[in-house]
Amino acid sequence: MFMHTLKRRMTALAAVLGLSVALPLTGATPAYAAVQLNATKSHTGDFVRGGQGTYHFEFTNTGDTPTAGTVRIADQFPQGLTFVTFDNLVAGPGVVVLCPSNPGGTGFICDAAFDASSSLSFDVTVNVAADAPCGTVNNIVTLSGPLEEGILASASDPTRITGGTCPTGTGTGGGGGGGGGSILPVDLNGVVTLFNNINTNNNLHSPGATNTTNQNLGINAP
Repeated sequence: MFMHTLKRRMTALAAVLGLSVALPLTGATPAYAAVQLNATKSHTGDFVRGGQGTYHFEFTNTGDTPTAGTVRIADQFPQGLTFVTFDNLVAGPGVVVLCPSNPGGTGFICDAAFDASSSLSFDVTVNVAADAPCGTVNNIVTLSGPLEEGILASASDPTRITGGTCPTGTGTGGGGGGGGGSILPVDLNGVVTLFNNINTNNNLHSPGATNTTNQNLGINAP
């Protein structure tokens, strides 16, 4: 009887001790919780010299914890592009963002704080200089941490600049693109037609040669 009661008391004590160990863990942040920032950047079509272009940016924190303070969003534009304005800024719940306007600048900087599972998007319009470099330039946006954590996320968007004196590659000049036009400054059809309709009269003087006026080259008929 005594041994049976002792066993029951020891079992109850073990349960209490186990509970006391488990209780401090209640509400603790799981070890896998982390900030997970992502960035995407895109545009539509080519950017034409002397005109404007628009980039679209999207940023998300798909992690289950908020950022520790603000995150810096920075973009240094390639040569020939300058900042005009921010448009269509949409900050989701739990996002605080500050984007100072800097018209004419060669890039932009925003500071943003992201809650868990939050997102931010906006457009940036740029001017394209009349002498912007032809071809493809690469534009990269970065997110860096508030606690000297380096680059947390980045996105690049290769952009083709055309217009002005940039080669088109269509065969209309500047290197040829197989347009199929005549390589001589002469209408070849006219030349062939001219000879096709000559009323020959002693055109050939070679010994034994014969002239004829019956030339029917249908391939060059008007």
